[in-house]
Amino acid sequence: MSTQETSPSAPAAVVWTGPGQIRRLATAIALGEAAGVLVPVVVIALMARISTEAMYVRSLYVPLALLFAALQVGFDVSNQVAASVSRGAGRSQDVLPVAASMARIGLAVWGAVSVALMVAAPGLASLLSVPEASAGEFVAFTRWAALANLIFFPTVLLSSSLRGQGRPRSAAAVVLTGATVEVAGVAILGFGTDLGVFSLPIAIAAGGVAALTVGAVQVYRCGLWQVRGPMVWRSEAIGRLTSVGLPVAVSFIVMAVAGAGLLWALGPFGTDVVSGYSAAGALQNLLIVPASALGSATAIVLNQLRGAGRHGDGPAVLRAGLRLTAVVYAVLAAAIWLGREPLAELLADDPAVSAETVTFLAIVGLTYFCLGLNVMTLLLVEQVGGGLIALLLNVPYFGGMVVLGSIMARTQHDPSALYWTIAALNLCGVLIVPLITWRHVRRISRVEAS
Repeated sequence: MSTQETSPSAPAAVVWTGPGQIRRLATAIALGEAAGVLVPVVVIALMARISTEAMYVRSLYVPLALLFAALQVGFDVSNQVAASVSRGAGRSQDVLPVAASMARIGLAVWGAVSVALMVAAPGLASLLSVPEASAGEFVAFTRWAALANLIFFPTVLLSSSLRGQGRPRSAAAVVLTGATVEVAGVAILGFGTDLGVFSLPIAIAAGGVAALTVGAVQVYRCGLWQVRGPMVWRSEAIGRLTSVGLPVAVSFIVMAVAGAGLLWALGPFGTDVVSGYSAAGALQNLLIVPASALGSATAIVLNQLRGAGRHGDGPAVLRAGLRLTAVVYAVLAAAIWLGREPLAELLADDPAVSAETVTFLAIVGLTYFCLGLNVMTLLLVEQVGGGLIALLLNVPYFGGMVVLGSIMARTQHDPSALYWTIAALNLCGVLIVPLITWRHVRRISRVEAS
């Protein structure tokens, strides 16, 4: 850890120095996000080798995992925005009190959702058409996983405080610790015991405890901990959560519902299709990490500049972020499409499951260039006061994917019809989302500068 990252001294004034400012920040953020997103990919690969049943149950849990991701990202983004603005304004002493205030709200909300999910698990099994032989295992797994996810909530606020403060490597250390412990736990318990899919909730809980410990240490070392400060209630936490976090969380809920809808649409085509699609989805989650990191990095820089009163730099920051994203995804989209067969074999050991993953990537792979730009600009607009805009853009995208894609797949009796729908929506999105984001950034830059 460098002296610059760990020193508690006052940060230097924030100024716009060019694309390298975004690139350096995005690289560090991507390290942590890649670890977080790579975990489901590795877990699915491990589950496939533990047993076909374990992989199937884990695949069904993907939309429910997105529900917890909705809560996580709502608090994460709200706190990151607050920390970024405080950093730009030279008020680092405000970072942890705001995070602690959000924690009080979050523990109640997160706990309520976990209990509701545990109660609703049998109904979800019926809704997803889970075979009777697998229903009991799915219900038990869902309940234990919901309980284990409670432990991860405090680490979300610690890592987002560090990122917003301009210390992404410290934040990455928190995420990397949790990810490493979780994957190691699944590997050790999954192959060394008879726990099967139930090794995952235990591993999640262990990873949460380890990440929380590292997060507390990093916050202390970075000088953000003030005596008695974190215990002071900060009402601005409510404003950040309602204006930023709520629209972002609702967008993720839309994604979770859409994920469940797509599994419902693919259900009649058999478990191989469901598992193959889920494997491709896990790979896609990893693929959008660079876009997520670039969107967050661009937003952090922009919010720090807003906090410092440098409102006119917004369009230049956005242009730099868009150029970096376009270059990265021109390479990634081609690589995924060309390497779809070895990637599918890596994700799934079963030939039938692997073949379905190849089909998905052959149709959708090249449109990942569009998806990268869409994700980057959506994440940016969410963090600069456009959460409602992002929500209104997400609803037709995911709604169209489920409604139109489901109709096409079921009427043509071919799951690839749904994949073509996803590809078409990616292409349509790139014609709309970056333009709307550009107009929003220019507008807030003019309004705040006046």
